[in-house]
Amino acid sequence: MPDDKLTLVETCALLTLLKEGQEIANADLKNERGFELKSPHRNRLEKLGLIDVRKEKNRIFLGVSEKGWAGALEAIGSVPPARSGYAGATIYAQVAAIRQFLETSGLALSEFYAPAPRRPAAEPGEVVALVRKAYDELAQAPGDAVRLARIRAALPEIGRDDLDAALIALHREDGVRVFAEANQKTLTDADRSAAVSIGNQDKHLLQIR
Repeated sequence: MPDDKLTLVETCALLTLLKEGQEIANADLKNERGFELKSPHRNRLEKLGLIDVRKEKNRIFLGVSEKGWAGALEAIGSVPPARSGYAGATIYAQVAAIRQFLETSGLALSEFYAPAPRRPAAEPGEVVALVRKAYDELAQAPGDAVRLARIRAALPEIGRDDLDAALIALHREDGVRVFAEANQKTLTDADRSAAVSIGNQDKHLLQIR
């Protein structure tokens, strides 16, 4: 296989990042899209200049680079990797359809994968109420600690900034704690990605009495 021929995993990752249209945490790829881009494939895509990789604290953020937007379809090619089976044939059929559409329409790849409009900001009080409801449904008893990763997963329709603001507002209320996991070794990538920063410290758990 030529050095610059993408594997099926790398092709799938690149297509997924194109669809995202913006930077995304690797942990969110795993939680929301069902896979994470592990270091061998991540490093190779970065070395080829197709993606940008940014590290912040314990999080890794991924996005398509300018070179990636300009040359993703060329890098993917038109022939599936050897032994990629039905999955490879199906994915490359879709890539061929995208390529044909772009040639016919005259659109750029970035226009085809234009990100969806940002949802309007939710009312703070409404989001706080939704967080309380999610907590009540997830906690086995009042006062139990619930991981913020579970809260976020229960409220996929709420944008991160809105949910962060609601958690910070709740933290100021009597009977509510948003606090850090004492045993940091137990934290998963999902926990770290879901954390909210309060007082320059990442908080991972919510407790409402």
